[in-house]
Amino acid sequence: MRMETKVVNTQPDKLTSIAAEMRLYWQADRGRFLHAAKAMFAVLLAVGLSMRLELSAPRTAMVSVVILMMHQHSGMVLARGFYRGLGMLIGSLVGLGLIALFPQERVLFLLALSTWIGLCVCGAAYYRNYQSYGFVLSGYATCIAAVPAISNPYGIFDNVVTSLSEVSIGILCAGAVSALVLPQRVSTMLLAAGQRHFTAYIGFVRDTLGGAISPADLGQVHLRLMAERAQIENLRSAAVFENPELRANNDVMVRLNRDFLNASARFHAIHQIKSRVRGLGDERAIVALDILFSQLLNILPSPVVGNALSLSEVRTLAAQLHILEVALPQGMEIAHATLVDAAPRTRQLFDTGASILYFAVSDLRSYARNYIIVREPLTRTARKIQEPPAHLISTANRTLALIAGLRAMAAILVTSILWIMSGWNGGSGSVIAATIACALFSIMPQPVTATRQMIVGCTAGWLAGLLFNFFLLPHLSGFLLLAVALGPFILAGSYMNTFPKTATIGLGFNIYFCFLGNLTNPSVYDPLGYLDAGFSTLVGIAIASFAYSVVVPYGGDWITSRYLKQLRRLVAQDACFGKLTGLLQLFESSVRDFVQQIAARPATGKINQNELIGWAFSALEIGHGVIQLREAATQGSMPRGWPAQQEKLLTAISQLFLSPSHDTHASTLHNTAQALSMIPVSKHFPKADNELIFLRMRGLLHFIQLSLLDDTLPLSPLAAPKNIRAEKRKQ
Repeated sequence: MRMETKVVNTQPDKLTSIAAEMRLYWQADRGRFLHAAKAMFAVLLAVGLSMRLELSAPRTAMVSVVILMMHQHSGMVLARGFYRGLGMLIGSLVGLGLIALFPQERVLFLLALSTWIGLCVCGAAYYRNYQSYGFVLSGYATCIAAVPAISNPYGIFDNVVTSLSEVSIGILCAGAVSALVLPQRVSTMLLAAGQRHFTAYIGFVRDTLGGAISPADLGQVHLRLMAERAQIENLRSAAVFENPELRANNDVMVRLNRDFLNASARFHAIHQIKSRVRGLGDERAIVALDILFSQLLNILPSPVVGNALSLSEVRTLAAQLHILEVALPQGMEIAHATLVDAAPRTRQLFDTGASILYFAVSDLRSYARNYIIVREPLTRTARKIQEPPAHLISTANRTLALIAGLRAMAAILVTSILWIMSGWNGGSGSVIAATIACALFSIMPQPVTATRQMIVGCTAGWLAGLLFNFFLLPHLSGFLLLAVALGPFILAGSYMNTFPKTATIGLGFNIYFCFLGNLTNPSVYDPLGYLDAGFSTLVGIAIASFAYSVVVPYGGDWITSRYLKQLRRLVAQDACFGKLTGLLQLFESSVRDFVQQIAARPATGKINQNELIGWAFSALEIGHGVIQLREAATQGSMPRGWPAQQEKLLTAISQLFLSPSHDTHASTLHNTAQALSMIPVSKHFPKADNELIFLRMRGLLHFIQLSLLDDTLPLSPLAAPKNIRAEKRKQ
């Protein structure tokens, strides 16, 4: 019998599978490819315009584009473009001044230049958001304009005019392409991030009220929510450049941040109160508080996992919160009546929990209301009903900023000395490279890691520029072929820049490919000059990297201890005795900056992360309570002798944060109890304004008292010895 073998053709199945995988890959990465293509197009547009206008070297325009297009959203590009232009103008004018003062004195010139760059880096490290970018540009714009003219002082005018022209072209091209070609709006990203954050926060409140979160997890969840809120604030500062509605609602978005921190502090206190009441073992107090807490818990929406709350759900929540806020006083009176024969400590904890819940509901309702206003803007008249928040400039630790400036100054001086002593003609490139690296590292969250990635990116960009300049460019004629040959290099670097782990490598590749490639009009064939420029650039970056890795490294224990000292002084000086106007907003911003530093540093060290989180919560809760207590005291008619007692309490809290010990802790608890004894207690829920202020003040004082007694925080007696030992180590 004849056997037949049937051959099955599996080739179409393989092709189908490959095609399906490619579709999935495209769906996942098309946003990255789109951004990389836009960056490439903007760079080519800048090169074309520069050559059309017969500028001699369009590399500054190219570098401007790749730095601005490191962001995928148009608002960020426009914000950075504004500050880049401003910084470039100031830096160029300073370069003119330095050349005019030291035309033949290279040593004095380099000393003055390093001092100026140190000041700019100090400003970049001190100020947050996009103010820092203006300082960055002011520093290295001076270097780019002035250093090449050191041997030809009269050439400074041509350098300044050319640099400003090319930067203007780069800003124009990057801004136009980002905003007009398939734009990705920061406003869209901001609203989506705000929606996710609001949903996560409601989940945090549900877990707090329902007892579904452990004390250990509470700090981590709160830390994550505060870090997310800080990112939303950064997006807000960029969104106002592209969206007029969000710009008109800027005050409302600032209040959103304040509402979040107010409500967060209160719900964290509710968690403490529940733990304290359960520790007393009085079931009636537990039941009475749970009944009140359940009224809020029952109206909180519970979204499906993976989904965010819709605007209609938030509207419903805001309406129910308003109803609860009106009905809650009666429920508090009924619950309080069940505890008339309970121990004074039990009644005190119940009253504290009930009053904090009342004000937490008010803060949460304000948070939901402002959340809705941002998404459904009201008229300008309606927006002006509330007092606009005080103008705030977000800043970092002064010591940290000063060290960053001194570190940059030292790096520039070392590079300059190397240049002078070696007699190296290409040494000026090292000075420029060290300046650019120090300026960029000063605004990066983890500069030590960024230094290594920047060296890798620079080396790759140098080698790619070698291939382009001496193996491709000589065979090209016309702009079209130039664009075809140049585009893939920019595309590759921009694509790497879209991944968080390789973002700095991609940015370094693009910057130094454009800068070292030094595309000129007309082109110059100079292999030795190119190799020398690349080597000098690597030397400059290496010196800057060494300075950031060795000289008081960022994220080290000493820097962290300085941040911790600043945090404690923030409570001891600003919260207790600072001017009240805009103080709460400044305080919250500074605590949020401290939280960001905690998130960026290693989990281990002499001061571990848990201890830092404890200090952050102590400062947030007690400092927040002190400021609100001081504000409330100015709004009503206070009992006789209150100003003197308030001064004693503030002095005790200040001493506790400056010198934590058993004695200062006991003194603070004593003065808190004395202050509580002076505030009148109403038998019924207060309806008059002054009585409501007294209720608020009693709640704040109880809140401070609970924070002082919380054994998970570093100010409690159980934690005090460890803190004292830490103080002695630092001293």
